[in-house]
Amino acid sequence: MNRATEMNVRFYDQFAPYYPAVYGFLDAEATVGQWVRLLEREGLVPSETARFRRKPKLLDAGCGPAWFLAAWAQAGFEVAGVDASPSMLRLARQEWSRRSPAIAPRLVQTDLCDVNGLPFAPGAMEIVVCHSHLPNLIHPEDLPAFLRNLIACLRPGGCLAFDHTRIVASTPNGTEEHSIPSGGALLRTSRYEPDVRRCVQTWQGDRFTGEETYWLHDTNDLDTIAQYYGASLWKRMEWAPDQPHHPFLPETAGSERLVSLYRRL
Repeated sequence: MNRATEMNVRFYDQFAPYYPAVYGFLDAEATVGQWVRLLEREGLVPSETARFRRKPKLLDAGCGPAWFLAAWAQAGFEVAGVDASPSMLRLARQEWSRRSPAIAPRLVQTDLCDVNGLPFAPGAMEIVVCHSHLPNLIHPEDLPAFLRNLIACLRPGGCLAFDHTRIVASTPNGTEEHSIPSGGALLRTSRYEPDVRRCVQTWQGDRFTGEETYWLHDTNDLDTIAQYYGASLWKRMEWAPDQPHHPFLPETAGSERLVSLYRRL
């Protein structure tokens, strides 16, 4: 793992106590509902009735606190989650115990950027998903191993789906304040470096200081790597999750927030 990717893993391991307060606004059920309808429409997953007769196996890579993992399970999938952060996986176990104490999902700590980091047997999954811009947290040097491991988990015909961001017009510069349960606040300062297509975000407050980095990968690079490891782009769309009736739009040159679907050959 490149040191910069490793620093992101360390950041989230330390940031885990603040994660629910800062990102609690995320509506995992609504997001998963949008993705399920898209996958059904594309013929990449069976209908709800068929799913509950035989649940497709789904891996949430970078599952974090398992909010999305739980929503996928409720939508009729047999789920497993992996994350590189022990602290985030502790949140995931707590979340799962609160939601579904009678069912214990497979939660595995692994480095998906390691060439030997395949978390499950090759071809074990029918669907692999990544939420919350996970590919953007991966240094470009680690992208080949990362995508290789995700694709290798898929059976032939299986689908890899993830959301990601590229910079076209807007630039993530400036400072935002996030309230936390202690009554204090965390300040997030963003700095975009266009020459290397990188955004660095620094967090400070409540005796916490941390830094995370996002890389705004070229979509052609993602497609080339995926093709090399046996998956082809099925469809890429602009994603507007705040438009619940029409959240997916045709990709244009100005699209910044994207969802990409790949299919294992």
